[in-house]
Amino acid sequence: MVVLLGLIAEIYVFKFGLGGSKPITGSTSTTQNLPAGCQKPAGGYLIIASVSGFNDSISHGAPTKAWPIVTVNKGDTVKLVVCNIDSQAHGFQINNYFDSNIESVAPGQAITVSFVADKTGTFTIYCSIPCSVHIRMQSGEIRVVGS
Repeated sequence: MVVLLGLIAEIYVFKFGLGGSKPITGSTSTTQNLPAGCQKPAGGYLIIASVSGFNDSISHGAPTKAWPIVTVNKGDTVKLVVCNIDSQAHGFQINNYFDSNIESVAPGQAITVSFVADKTGTFTIYCSIPCSVHIRMQSGEIRVVGS
């Protein structure tokens, strides 16, 4: 079963380009149709919210293990498209960078987030509204490296 899920994830990553121009850890094994506007932005990253968490965080050990992980350089403009393929709303926040308002992503909705990574460190990606997989959507990370 694990091998099958891994194979599905690899096919999905190849087909939909979940990675970006910089390293990203955290893909999704879902094969559902994606909402309009749900595609990896040029030079950016795609985060998919589903009943399996952000980019299948449940199958990767969340909340104990960080998932997904996006690594960028200090000074980079970070572009994310966040898509919700679940039947319930999910929140999307990033400590320090995208957390001034509670952001809700409705079922079938895609939002675009952009910010300049001006502070080095590790910043949590998390769901900001209660949902059935809420605890599994609290441990993603944006890692900003550099001086």
